Amino acid sequence: MRRQATAWALACILTAAAQHLPSRDDPLYDWAARVAPTPAALLRLPRERDELLRTFERSQAPAAALARWKLGSSATLPHGTQWLGVEVSYFAYPQASAWQTATGEYRIVGAWALSPSALLEVVWSDARRRTNARAFDTFPYAKLTLRTGAWQWQAGYSTLRWAGGYSGGLLVNDAMPPVPHLSVQFPLRLPLIGTWHVEQFLCQFEQDGATTWWGARRFERELNARWSLSLAEAFKALDLPTGALSQLVPYYLYQKWFSEAPRASGWFNYLAEVGVVYKLSEQNRAYLFWLLDDFRAPTAFGGAPITPRKVATLIGLRLHPTPRTRLVMELVRSDGTPTGGVYDASGHAPRYAYFYKGLPMGHPIGANRIGFYVRAEHESGRWVGAVDYATLRRFHEYRAGARGYTLELIVGYQVAESAMLALRYRASYLRDNGPPEVRAGWFLQATALF
Repeated sequence: MRRQATAWALACILTAAAQHLPSRDDPLYDWAARVAPTPAALLRLPRERDELLRTFERSQAPAAALARWKLGSSATLPHGTQWLGVEVSYFAYPQASAWQTATGEYRIVGAWALSPSALLEVVWSDARRRTNARAFDTFPYAKLTLRTGAWQWQAGYSTLRWAGGYSGGLLVNDAMPPVPHLSVQFPLRLPLIGTWHVEQFLCQFEQDGATTWWGARRFERELNARWSLSLAEAFKALDLPTGALSQLVPYYLYQKWFSEAPRASGWFNYLAEVGVVYKLSEQNRAYLFWLLDDFRAPTAFGGAPITPRKVATLIGLRLHPTPRTRLVMELVRSDGTPTGGVYDASGHAPRYAYFYKGLPMGHPIGANRIGFYVRAEHESGRWVGAVDYATLRRFHEYRAGARGYTLELIVGYQVAESAMLALRYRASYLRDNGPPEVRAGWFLQATALF
């Protein structure tokens, strides 16, 4: 009976893991670079968890054992396993390059199996601080994970990312700085509608000198071998009356119960998301995510007829034309209104907006945009090439907003098992109402793992 329960719990964890791109700071990328040091892995090119799991399936390396447990394909950790990795990169720029930042960066990753069911991971790195020192520091990731039967508990300080596209997640995305958080994952059996994987987190941080709360919960289920469905909701709150209740009931109902005349609106920013993923084959898939920021709910549920509709949509394809080639195409659209679009404060206090330290907590497209994103990669032996392109335009002309494009080209060569050289070109052309802001430049990256 215990083995059956364990297998069932692991299957539920794997269901949730199959649709996510790990946060860019996650040690899974470091372990993949050590277990299978391909050019793409050494350059930390984004991968979904199902792809990472295939990397670790047969390896006997300590890092692979830690990764399999973390991804839910192993019931216990090898007790006493420790792992330490160091990565350093050096950057060289032509004198005319518009992308000159720091000349180097480092990344140190430590992981310790504290028991057969507890894992501690810590990352020190200045990789993100060198591009935005105001929002990031050198401690982007620390997490303690404890698994008790079918339940998994986490306490950490890190960026968070939930299902979405390669361009970003609509509801929970890792473009924002790390935050302290508590989370839980568990399977939930419901009569008639089957077993769902449930994930929920809550965090508290200081913003504009005041305490702010952020939380989200997500229900996901594989309907059959090809289709999976997810339902999620999130909030950002300037106040959290009877906070324990907020973690037990739907956030929408919680908001309506405490939005009385003295409190009015502007204290609880509610968002919801529906996601559908269709597996075209083992490695190819199509996906749709739809975010609701505001909508005209029925009066019986506390809706107001003057509330403007604000929604965002992400439609995407992940294809593998050949075993060593991948192609990602995504279309993202977000509403904009005269008083504020998706993620905006909409006339309330700036802290109410779905932003932290000037960065979006959801998709980086922001409000009033239509964006098309393409990512293409190809590996051949020691070589890897990648193109990352995004184009933006306004959804409504009456609302200001930057439009244009961003482009990155990468050509990398693996000079040794744990060393890479990469030539990168970045360009952007963005304009709002004034003259365009144009940036372009080449730089050379040398990376070594120790």
